[in-house]
Amino acid sequence: MKQQNLFLDYGGLIFDYDFNKDTLARAHKLALFYINSLNRHQISPRTIGDAHNKAIQDYLATRRQDNSEWTINKIMSLMIKNLEIKADLKELENIYKFNDHDSNPFPNSKQILKQLSQNYKLGIISNLPHDSLTYELRNHNMLNLFNPIVISYQVGFRKPHPAIYQEAMKRANTTQENSIFVSHEQEEVQGAENVGIRGILVKSLEEVIGVL
Repeated sequence: MKQQNLFLDYGGLIFDYDFNKDTLARAHKLALFYINSLNRHQISPRTIGDAHNKAIQDYLATRRQDNSEWTINKIMSLMIKNLEIKADLKELENIYKFNDHDSNPFPNSKQILKQLSQNYKLGIISNLPHDSLTYELRNHNMLNLFNPIVISYQVGFRKPHPAIYQEAMKRANTTQENSIFVSHEQEEVQGAENVGIRGILVKSLEEVIGVL
């Protein structure tokens, strides 16, 4: 029997992904230090916060229309435009993608994933405008458990848009009949089912073993 492909959500299922006002303030502080070291005219914490917020609001407005996804490069480009400054885009991208959130695996994630990998080919389908998750998985020696890892910024669309599930199947060289998608978000599970993939809704990774 052919081994099935088990695609998993990332944040909230495998890793505890926490983006909040404190983590964002941390990123702003680092970005402010970097920007002010380059520019003669010093900007304030409020100015950088307002510029970033305006870029994010434009990003969210577009996303709400059709589940399209931006890259962090596009978000940072817009922020720089709002600030009317010059800065290295890559430097700002790294500041925000590594510092605007906290992310750690749930206590039993690695153990459960290794158990699942004995019977399934594991993959990830995640909504993010950047690739921070690959670094986080590598830091916890979990990256080699997944192939493929499909992130929304690579596809241009977020879950529950059909394109991201279809891209995951394409990269895995598999079909709907041989695919399962697991998430803690009903909308994402429904998106998978809309393209013919079996969707499973769980509250935690521990539940997956029992359901399968």
